Amino acid sequence: MGTTLHAPHPWPHITATLRGPGPHRVAIAYLDHTAPDLLPLRAGDQLIVNAARPAVRAHATSPTALAHFLNAGVRVLSTPNLHTGLILTGETVIVGPASASISSTMADETALITDDPDAIAAAHTFLDDLEDTVVVDEVFLDSATAIWQIGRVVPITGIGSHTRTNHDFLPTPVRRMFLRHLSDYTPTNDDETSWAATTTGRNGPDPRYRTTWIRQNTPGPDRRTLLQPGDVILRISDDDTRLHPPAVVDTGPHRIPHTRSAVAYRLRVQTDLDPISIADAARSLAEHGHPNPRLHTDHRVISPSLRAALLRLWRL
Repeated sequence: MGTTLHAPHPWPHITATLRGPGPHRVAIAYLDHTAPDLLPLRAGDQLIVNAARPAVRAHATSPTALAHFLNAGVRVLSTPNLHTGLILTGETVIVGPASASISSTMADETALITDDPDAIAAAHTFLDDLEDTVVVDEVFLDSATAIWQIGRVVPITGIGSHTRTNHDFLPTPVRRMFLRHLSDYTPTNDDETSWAATTTGRNGPDPRYRTTWIRQNTPGPDRRTLLQPGDVILRISDDDTRLHPPAVVDTGPHRIPHTRSAVAYRLRVQTDLDPISIADAARSLAEHGHPNPRLHTDHRVISPSLRAALLRLWRL
């Protein structure tokens, strides 16, 4: 076979390899509830994970997945310093993702598969020499389940995020976020032509996004609250019942002709995100330590943790 690199979606190759003859030795740091589908392990196989308290509390390693493997007769061990993906079959070694999860299947990952004897021997030595390993049994699972229940997901690409991170959409990091009641606006052809000559925003079609125009009738005198390209906007519906998904100011402000002070902005929004009810948003934010988040009033969101919590409402 030699050596082969699979990217950016190696999981079909990894899973197919594990369906072959065993026994298998697998060391993958983090598992979610989909791990048993990605890792079709059987009785006699060995699985080493990071199921230490921080990993379980951050929902990076799922007790449900651990229980599945135990019930299948897999010998499961945990070590707190593991941060790799290493899979050994009788004839190959795979160096790949550190997370067996739906997040990993959506991220850009790599896996190197080789039948080099020296590499296989070195991989066995690595697994044999791992320190601080403990056996995962029913007592361990009971403790892990209790820890999981008081924890919460940390959305890290490839581990806890259920969507791809689009670095060309949201600024990194998000420093300016506003909640606003804003009206839709339809510019004339002449408006768009004249504004296009003064903008440096992105152009060209992209199926992941759409653009929309909004109007602000009386921008405040404080420039700190004046919208600018790169700002993230969460629009509040006119009836104060829904919160629209995050949008990024693409261009503006553009003075609207024949008005005293109204300006227009072009926003970019992802096509696969939907509005959520303000009641549901408030309930979720309160559960994560942000009571009374002022979702009905126009304001700039100053708190970095609240900005992050608002984005997590759409798993961003």
